Amino acid sequence: MIGRMSEPSPSYGSTRERSPTVSYSEIERAARAVMAEGHRPTAKAVLQHLGRGSPNHIAECMQRFWKDQAALNAGDLLALSRLPPELADAAVMQWEHALRLSQQTARYEDNQARAQLEQLRRDADVRVRSVELREKEWDMAARVRERALTDSREQVSLLMKELALDRAELRARAARIAEVEMQIEAYRDQLKTVITRAVTINQRVRSAARRTPPLPAVATKRKALPKKHMKSKTSRRPNQG
Repeated sequence: MIGRMSEPSPSYGSTRERSPTVSYSEIERAARAVMAEGHRPTAKAVLQHLGRGSPNHIAECMQRFWKDQAALNAGDLLALSRLPPELADAAVMQWEHALRLSQQTARYEDNQARAQLEQLRRDADVRVRSVELREKEWDMAARVRERALTDSREQVSLLMKELALDRAELRARAARIAEVEMQIEAYRDQLKTVITRAVTINQRVRSAARRTPPLPAVATKRKALPKKHMKSKTSRRPNQG
């Protein structure tokens, strides 16, 4: 009892167990490891991953971690200067790798775009040539049609002239036929008049003949000439000729 009282008493606070200090780089590596596992790097998750450290100190470091992460996501390369050297080098390497990938992607897309553009130019050339050929064909067809139309118009004009001449000739013939028919009709009228007059005269003659009595028959005797005298006349006729 007396021996215990003779020992010096420890100072205030020396008897508490303190957790070992953790640097920001360790906290950041732990946070990224938690992120790589597919979990959200909260202060509690980082503390469990480290297995040591003060929760308040880890929470403060995580606030800085999230600020740096937001700056990196926004493309602020100056945020790398606030990182530890080993993390800054790794971030720079990742950034350069991303730049190389983006350049390769841009080159690939550029080459692909150039190939597509070249293919479009070829297609356009083919289409232009096809249109030119079609225009030539259409031009030739239009010329042929114009020639055929001109020939048809000329033929129609000739036919119209011939038709006009035929019509004029038909009209003249119709006029002549009408005139001849009129003359025939006049001749028929004249013939009817003549026939009517002849019939009337004949009827009158017959009626007159019926009314008058028959005349007595008068016998006429011819004097007989002597035969000698007849012979002399016949003998003289050749001499007179």
